[in-house]
Amino acid sequence: MISDKQLMANQENALLGGVKTTEGKEVSKFNALTHGILRQSITDYESEFYVDTYDTLINQYHPSTLIERILIERITIYYLKLFRVQKAETEFMKAKLNPCIVQTRDFTEEIMNKMLEKKVINEGYTPLLTGEAIQKIMEIYSRYEGMIENRLYRALHELEWLQKSNKTQEMGSFGKNSHID
Repeated sequence: MISDKQLMANQENALLGGVKTTEGKEVSKFNALTHGILRQSITDYESEFYVDTYDTLINQYHPSTLIERILIERITIYYLKLFRVQKAETEFMKAKLNPCIVQTRDFTEEIMNKMLEKKVINEGYTPLLTGEAIQKIMEIYSRYEGMIENRLYRALHELEWLQKSNKTQEMGSFGKNSHID
């Protein structure tokens, strides 16, 4: 528990928009992650995306309970998973629409050895992932994309319902406490 004085100071500071300096932002960017259980599934490559999304949702929903923070973490993870599906699909489509094209020509040298001469006609798009990895990701994630979206929307709905319910309870208890018989 914090004192009323500290609570008022925190609320006034929050109205100022938070940390302004680059150094302060680097120090505080992980402050919102209270337990990070779900963060274990995040790669270094996705870490900044995750933190930015999480911070945006924290600022948008202003969670007041641990459960609300957990729901926001879940929403962030589901959104990240949908981002992965999109990234894999983009890589797959770029590679398929712009393949590497190589022309070969046979010729015989003096000693009767057959060799191949290769000429690259179009280097094409080289995916960041191997074709096999892209295919596996597409198979896995495309099957689960709908399920991930459903979980994302369910968690969003639960968070919004919980926050609305908490506000209703606060209003009800405020009315009871302020009414004198």
